[in-house]
Amino acid sequence: MTNFDRQANNTQTATFSMGCFWGPDSRFGHLPGVLRTRVGYAGGTLPNPTYRSIGDHSETLEIDFDPEVICYSDILTLFWDSHDAVKDRNYKGRQYLSLLFYHNSEQQKIADEVKIKWEKKYNKQIQTELLPYTHFYRAEDHHQKYFMKRYPKALEAVSNLFPTYTDYIDSTIAARLNGFVREYGLLSDIKKELEFWGLNDSEKHTLQKLLTTIRW
Repeated sequence: MTNFDRQANNTQTATFSMGCFWGPDSRFGHLPGVLRTRVGYAGGTLPNPTYRSIGDHSETLEIDFDPEVICYSDILTLFWDSHDAVKDRNYKGRQYLSLLFYHNSEQQKIADEVKIKWEKKYNKQIQTELLPYTHFYRAEDHHQKYFMKRYPKALEAVSNLFPTYTDYIDSTIAARLNGFVREYGLLSDIKKELEFWGLNDSEKHTLQKLLTTIRW
């Protein structure tokens, strides 16, 4: 059974922290080219952190994306445009730090370049800490696609398409709709995008019908 994911020949991962992870999940999840989103904890030393026992970790968003549709540099520009990264890194404690985890040397190089361009453009100094990726601990299910939970009827209609709740959380359509309910993008945009997801006719029809009949 499908996860209603947008198909991609090449998938890359971006991982970053920018305060409470609910907002970034919706902000980045609506973007064409983003395949999946998940929130969790990273940057610390405590093994197996939880929301109630986060230790020295920070709330973190991790996304899988198609670099042929959205490039890593554009993701980083949006990252720095979407939160205050020029304040002292510890002004709200470690839970809400501004962190960027690069997965390889190419991501590190791009991050350095985008950071310099951003600082020159705004004449400000970014305080975000750039770190090599080591671990990402997935947060509890009730933190995933958080804003969709405000619309229980819509959530039920969408999640019923999947064999498990985890499959729903990990789907592209869940990422898009979680962004939509935060007023990022339109349902009509999602309908148009379905043409480029690589779905078969049955899958496409199912999602188009869902987007037409769903009640918010």
